[in-house]
Amino acid sequence: MDKLRFLSLASSSSGNCYYLGNSMYGILIDAGIAVRTIKKRLKDIGVGLEQIYAVFITHDHFDHIKSVGVLGEKYHLPVYTTSKVHEGINSNYVMTEKLTPRCQRIIENGQTVEIGEFRITSFPLPHDSKDNTGYLVNYRNKTFTFVTDLGCSTDTLCQCVAQSDYLLLESNYDEEMLKTGRYPYLLKKRVGGDNGHLSNRAAAEILTNHASERLSRVFLCHLSKENNTPELAFETVSQAIRPDVELIILPRTSPSYLFELG
Repeated sequence: MDKLRFLSLASSSSGNCYYLGNSMYGILIDAGIAVRTIKKRLKDIGVGLEQIYAVFITHDHFDHIKSVGVLGEKYHLPVYTTSKVHEGINSNYVMTEKLTPRCQRIIENGQTVEIGEFRITSFPLPHDSKDNTGYLVNYRNKTFTFVTDLGCSTDTLCQCVAQSDYLLLESNYDEEMLKTGRYPYLLKKRVGGDNGHLSNRAAAEILTNHASERLSRVFLCHLSKENNTPELAFETVSQAIRPDVELIILPRTSPSYLFELG
């Protein structure tokens, strides 16, 4: 059986990009790092851009879309996201390469598209962007759910977590570090608000209340450099999951291991 393969290329406020595929092809979720870095980190695992069949974008903040214009226009990759996020991408003043309609694909929240054997369903997440999307990806009999950049849990998110064999979940900040840290008041309020980011404690609560017996691996993503540590995130979240569930802290600016899942 051709196993599911996962690689985090980067996972931080400096840039986010994830690969999910099999031995022949795959997809990217977000493209917030340089194209040359994407190409190199994929090449290191034996994957060329010609094997990327689509790019899925969660939202229009620059650390998630930096290279999406080049991937779409130069490399002719179809870019899937909601209509509002597409508007946000092309209105972002730091995006020098805009997306033309020929590479834009619309997947509104709640809709599903099929890319080869991958069946990708989008669902809404609360964040201070034009729109924001999580992705539930079905591959054969396995489900990998991607959840990043959200301020609080939702009923739909909880339903998706309950279906997951594998889960990428934001664990952005430790509440005490944010409270006592150097961020100005308004930024602290934004990060900790319902349309901001998810704390270690909130991530743990989602897992405590909604993870099912199916769940076997949790990947914690988008850890803050200023307001979190890998040790704090691991300590908090590990208490919320079964001992047999593997918990992985994804590196902020370097690639992870290539995980074979199945």
